[in-house]
Amino acid sequence: MQTLVIQTQYRENYAAHNEDYKHGVDEPYWKYKGGCTYFVSDLTARQINQIAQHGIPTLTKLIESSNEAFEEYILDWEIRDLGRDGDGKGPICESWETPIQFRYHRDEDITKSGWRCSTHHLFDEEEVVAKPIRCKAEQWIPTLGGGREEYECQYKTPSGWLDSQSDQLKAEVEQHA
Repeated sequence: MQTLVIQTQYRENYAAHNEDYKHGVDEPYWKYKGGCTYFVSDLTARQINQIAQHGIPTLTKLIESSNEAFEEYILDWEIRDLGRDGDGKGPICESWETPIQFRYHRDEDITKSGWRCSTHHLFDEEEVVAKPIRCKAEQWIPTLGGGREEYECQYKTPSGWLDSQSDQLKAEVEQHA
């Protein structure tokens, strides 16, 4: 199955952090700050044709954001097999990056249908993270301009997946501190 892979760029306006900065009046100082990889898996032939004809306007509206201090915009997108080089082997991005998966959720109540985003990151031995946390997973509903609704975050410990605000997670982290 083919996958849509989207690469973005972040920029931060350092001048906007100045107390007396006036957007549109003062000179901005934009600095590139990395980016993100988004993907949509298991595309059908119909979806691939639709993307080829019309691009990705809906996902663009959900991903791209801009204000006086920060912006994220799409650099490039392509349809290919999974794997960093489209070879079907390995991740779709560098190991230090956590890609964001888009999935379209269909609900019987049509008003609840729409795009959902999720991440899943397994911490390696070199990453600094509170013991005994092993993984992090996030889920949310993307909104126009890069917004998020119904955001949830969980961490995995030897006792299982725990909500980021759970007392048990706090206790396990404190126990290993």
